[in-house]
Amino acid sequence: MNAGLHKFSPTYALQLQGATRNEEFKMKTIDEIPSRTSVLVFLLFLLASCATATPDINLQSGNLEMSLNKPATGIVTLNASTRDPYVITSDIYISGSGGSVLRVWDISKGILVKSIKEEDGNVLASAISPDGRYLVTSFVSKHHSAGFGGVSDQDLSLRIRKLSTGEVIRSIPQFPACSVSFSSDGKYFVTRGGLGAKYEVKITVYETLTGKMIRTFTVPDKGAGPGGIYTGDAIFSPDGKYVLTGGTDGILRLFHIDSGRIEKTFEGHEGNSFGGINSISFSPDGKQILSSAFFDDFIILWDFKKGREIRRIEVSESILGRSVLSVDFSPDGKTAAFLVPFAVKFYDTESWQEIPVTLNFPAKIKISQTRDPAQFIYSPDSKRIFVNAGDAATRIFDASTGEEIAAMVAFDNGEWIFITSEGYYTTSPNGAKNLSVKMQGETYDVEKFYDVFYRPDIVMAKLRGENIEGLTTITMEDAIKSPPPVVEFIRAPKNTDSSKVEICYQAKSTGGGIGEVRLFHNGKLVHSDGFYKDIAKSSFKKAQIASLNSRAIYEDIRAISIHKTKDTMRVSGQPKGGVFGDCREIETISGENEVSVTAFNSSNTVQSFMKTISFRSSVILGEPNLYILSIGTDHYKDSSINLKYAAKDANEIKEKLRVQAATLYRPKNIHYELLTDTKATKTNITNKINELSKVIKPQDGFVLFVAGHGALIQNQYYVITHDYNGTADTNSMISSNEIVDMSKNIKSLSQLLIFDTCHAGGVDYIISGLYDSRMSVLAKKMGLHIYASASDKQTAIDGYKGNGLFSYSLLEGLKNNKRADANKDGRVSLVELGSYSKQTTVTLSEEIGHRQTPLIINFGKDSPIYQLK
Repeated sequence: MNAGLHKFSPTYALQLQGATRNEEFKMKTIDEIPSRTSVLVFLLFLLASCATATPDINLQSGNLEMSLNKPATGIVTLNASTRDPYVITSDIYISGSGGSVLRVWDISKGILVKSIKEEDGNVLASAISPDGRYLVTSFVSKHHSAGFGGVSDQDLSLRIRKLSTGEVIRSIPQFPACSVSFSSDGKYFVTRGGLGAKYEVKITVYETLTGKMIRTFTVPDKGAGPGGIYTGDAIFSPDGKYVLTGGTDGILRLFHIDSGRIEKTFEGHEGNSFGGINSISFSPDGKQILSSAFFDDFIILWDFKKGREIRRIEVSESILGRSVLSVDFSPDGKTAAFLVPFAVKFYDTESWQEIPVTLNFPAKIKISQTRDPAQFIYSPDSKRIFVNAGDAATRIFDASTGEEIAAMVAFDNGEWIFITSEGYYTTSPNGAKNLSVKMQGETYDVEKFYDVFYRPDIVMAKLRGENIEGLTTITMEDAIKSPPPVVEFIRAPKNTDSSKVEICYQAKSTGGGIGEVRLFHNGKLVHSDGFYKDIAKSSFKKAQIASLNSRAIYEDIRAISIHKTKDTMRVSGQPKGGVFGDCREIETISGENEVSVTAFNSSNTVQSFMKTISFRSSVILGEPNLYILSIGTDHYKDSSINLKYAAKDANEIKEKLRVQAATLYRPKNIHYELLTDTKATKTNITNKINELSKVIKPQDGFVLFVAGHGALIQNQYYVITHDYNGTADTNSMISSNEIVDMSKNIKSLSQLLIFDTCHAGGVDYIISGLYDSRMSVLAKKMGLHIYASASDKQTAIDGYKGNGLFSYSLLEGLKNNKRADANKDGRVSLVELGSYSKQTTVTLSEEIGHRQTPLIINFGKDSPIYQLK
């Protein structure tokens, strides 16, 4: 992949600025800048011209319009991880104290997971290591942002960060680099840039772990101006032996890293002092190279081994004499993409014929003469393309159809929004305040109807490429006819030294009545007056057992076919009239406490916007305790569905958790309970949960493990208890609604729920919708983690080396397993254990011919589960 497409090139900013905003600001201006300080000031001034913009919301629904009422921050760099589902953007600020913000987006969930602030300067370029562990940024200090003083080692540097924490592990003084790229194994990275009276262009290779300089090459350009310094790429060959870069003379040079010699030159482009070669890309197999240059209206395809031109691909579009801005091969090598003004063009790499795909940009971007699509990158699977079109939004397109999937937008106050082309979004707590919706000529504050559009489940489904038509449960028309109430706090403390405080709140009808009211503490549901509506509904389909390779495996499936049901659904909520008030006691934790309240309309179909208040508590907490409840059922009243290993799994998981937790908890503070077979009735399970809810404190940890049969009925997940006699009813099944209720009653702010049953992934619809970033300000103190052994459409295996397959994988992860310690900090956390167990289950299931993919949900705070010995 072409690293040069992962960053901003200031030449693009010059093109935009000079073309439309200030006509006297012509290309000749860049050659009139005499000093190295002025070069940086000029560069940052150009970047500042793209500092903010108000993106258009590109809706594809007919009778709705959405718009943002606040400018978003402009995008300077754009990167994608090749391993994890992350896209990283950065912006720039020139006013005030200066500083860039690096933002890490999870494009599998549609959320912003991390913001990293460069407090004292601005990012010029960045790149992510292939293993997703490191982020390298080229940095210039705020002194140069303001144009003060000369250049010092503190002003200009490279920074190597741990991506997981954002921590700077090494800072390397260097001239400003506007290109950063990693080798395919991640051991090295290369930069391109320069500074000095002669404007030398330097290519430097560094070792990632140590920051040690390995090799420096100087591109022998003649009379290179700042354009040559601040444009162009330097990239590794796929085998990591060479570095390829281009010069202002239009020549590509291939340097051998070990010898430092020029191995090959590729001549075919015209040179110019403004920048010359502006983009290069290796094919994934390393056999071919694509290159483009400013002022050329063609791309050249090169044979790498022979060092000769294979073909020229003509591109007709042009603006100011420059037609091709960037080129890249797709990661699978089947297509190539070229960035030209106002468009991205796709070509088949066998025929080199253009593929008739047009990216569906908003209309204003298509016809605008003020902004170009400035950056693009492929997704690792080649199915999508991420584009920064110069309007402060990063848009995700389907590479095969050109349709926009979603857009991600960040604001300078830290808020953000991730919105699909249908108008469904995820957002930071106050991000939706910047969004309005228009229908039938009337404009509404979207917060009033945010339950219509705030749909994390739909966003995730859209990002997975699924059909979302069956997931919509309410429409804007429904919400207008029966709007949700408004909520407010009546009494709440500002600060306290008490272990308990009283919170009073009120809901007022706006015409649709008042139904269920929910209260959250640090993102955890602590009170509600009913069961919960399904977050997403779809037509009921009876679960089908997968085709397996042998009768033995067939008999080992933890699944049953529900032939008869009785009273399986519960009625939720009670209407409350026009005004409803209540007061609840909250157990505080030391430090910051956040309490949130929300309410539904009387039909429990539309939820209100959530209000959040915060206060600090100086309460002194005791030592934390760990509570483990392990449930396993082999024998049922209907003996025809008996299993082999569920009870054994429950006992072994309980024991392994107990032993390993002793590395973090005092043994006297570890409490455990085992319910198997005839003891695993619904009554016993419910009673035990009620007992635990009376003793567990917010600072304690809670683990629930369930092994046995599971079922999916009308999109509701159920655990089948020992009581099952052939008829599914409320006396023999525990629904995902009731699981949420159990979690609500357990006061622990660190909970792990594990379900090793068929269709356990069905719990996602309920829990991921309730426990989300909208529940409080990112739920800083709450950690809810759910391991579901199989997706909502999959069966789970009850027979692999004496355990259920997923339980076997969990036990492996709990065996003082260093491979489960992904970040190598000597501890295995809840997130790490889930990730290890998922990958192990997938690998083993494929080996025996039955695909099983666990669902791992991590919400809020991660916590260690044991210390490596």
